[in-house]
Amino acid sequence: MSKLIAIITLYYPSENNIENIDLIAKNADAVIVCDNSSMDNSKKIFNSKVRYMGNFKNCGLSAAFNNALKEKSINWNDDDLVIFFDQDSKIVENHIDKLISEYNKLISMGYKVGCIGPVYYDESSERCCIPKIKKNITNSLMAVSSIITSSMLCRYGDLKNIGFWNEEIFLDMADWDICWRFLQNGYLCCMTTDVCLLHKLGEGQKKIGPIKLKIAKPFREYYQTRDCLKLLQKSYTPLKYKLRFILMITVRPVLHLLFLDHRKDRAHYIFKGFKDFKNGVTGELK
Repeated sequence: MSKLIAIITLYYPSENNIENIDLIAKNADAVIVCDNSSMDNSKKIFNSKVRYMGNFKNCGLSAAFNNALKEKSINWNDDDLVIFFDQDSKIVENHIDKLISEYNKLISMGYKVGCIGPVYYDESSERCCIPKIKKNITNSLMAVSSIITSSMLCRYGDLKNIGFWNEEIFLDMADWDICWRFLQNGYLCCMTTDVCLLHKLGEGQKKIGPIKLKIAKPFREYYQTRDCLKLLQKSYTPLKYKLRFILMITVRPVLHLLFLDHRKDRAHYIFKGFKDFKNGVTGELK
């Protein structure tokens, strides 16, 4: 019998993050928490549905998810449904049920679906984010080139078919990578307007004339630079994103160093991202 398992990554969780886990547990058969903190946070979690997996280091988003997906004691079945969240994801009642319903609708229509996710309301820009480039399937369902990690719903067997998450991609762009590998293998990546997730990208944004700069902590410049360079090398990365990545490693660093705070730190992490990519460095920032 298939089951629905939610996998959540943690990194030094707050009380609100633990409350989010309890909300998700109410709507899943089981929850696996993958903790990338250096400390043991298991005593903060009291829900009997939740299995705690402490990594005791920051092994990255992709590796944390894979640790759960490859754990043999969980007795995974190919027909199991898996839904991914980060610790900031706060869902409402029927959020997961609606996603499953929309997923099953696509399957009954004969589509080969790799993943499905909600539209999301970006609290930083105060707008609902729906891709401009999409192919409408029904009034609520559309095929897109990528969806965000939080609330990404997949079938376990399909994840296994594409080799699970790509551990080369450490953090920010892991969701793009897995979606593009689904597309490369003949699957659809879908989004439904019937489900909406409140989501905050980074630390907000800063408007410079017509340009909106997304603000993130300075150390994120390192992972974004390194992972961007890695994805530029992949054959499955869409051309428009390769062009976008070229801008991200040329124009964006200049704008960040001119207009965002902590310029010295940002410059250090950007340079180190280039250097470590060249030297084949992987894993956590050292």
